Amino acid sequence: MSLGDTLQQVTEDLEESQGTALVGMDGIVVEERKRDGQLDLQALGAEFSGLLKTAGKLGDSVGFGGIVELVTSAERSVAILRQVTADYFLILVIQADGNLGKARFLLRRAATQLKTEL
Repeated sequence: MSLGDTLQQVTEDLEESQGTALVGMDGIVVEERKRDGQLDLQALGAEFSGLLKTAGKLGDSVGFGGIVELVTSAERSVAILRQVTADYFLILVIQADGNLGKARFLLRRAATQLKTEL
């Protein structure tokens, strides 16, 4: 399954999904799929890459180890970040009242699939 197909499957398999992207740790979106035309995955990728790096440093400094997943909840949306490799992570944005458990499962499955491709 190609990168685009994997992202499309995550986006389609979760009704509350607004979009999914593979992002480099430099903040550049490699590929994205979205339902919501207003969703700016480019901006989210750039901002969340810095947050993920900071959280990773914090995790290392207190003995937690590397960050695997980070969830940010806002009034209207939830963003789930999942590390794929040291150089890439996935973002999945869902509606605030969406199925977080299913979203996390789909993102974990996609990360496992993509890890072998990257």
